[in-house]
Amino acid sequence: MSGENPVARPHPERSHRLFFALWPGEPLRTALTPRIRALQPAGVGRAQRPDQWHVTLEFLGSVPASRVAAARDAATQVHAGTSELRFDAVEFWRRPEVLCLVAREIPPPLADVVAQLRAALAAQGFEPETRPFRAHVTLARKVTQPVPTAPFEPLGWPVAEFALVESVTDRSGSIYTPLASWPLHA
Repeated sequence: MSGENPVARPHPERSHRLFFALWPGEPLRTALTPRIRALQPAGVGRAQRPDQWHVTLEFLGSVPASRVAAARDAATQVHAGTSELRFDAVEFWRRPEVLCLVAREIPPPLADVVAQLRAALAAQGFEPETRPFRAHVTLARKVTQPVPTAPFEPLGWPVAEFALVESVTDRSGSIYTPLASWPLHA
């Protein structure tokens, strides 16, 4: 029928899979590589690549493009000090089937970062995590049983800034891209 206007269908808003994290710079990533590689068991699960190593502070999940600025605004509200995180254990987490490098103690300044970030995100209308923060670096995924690990010297991770990171999944796995970062103050 000529003369009729088709009803315009709105396009769904693009969303971004986001999380806040401690994101290592190249010097730290390079320094950690031999130490972390030594903890990744050969032939068990799927080892995480060095470009994926991070410490998640707060997972946001799928965020509409129009809300990304609100997440960034929340990050600007965090005013905490620097510290050092010491990873001192390896744990197998059965439910997500991962092997993780964990820090059994959280330095108070980092606990402040997480608490302030969660409060600022809640003020922006996000639903932050309610479980206690557990600092970890995933060593391997698809691990189906505990893996014995040799004792190791704790790994230090300087905490001087945090980042907003986007996760995009393709055939090769997850690709993490830092979008912005905020310094912490000594």
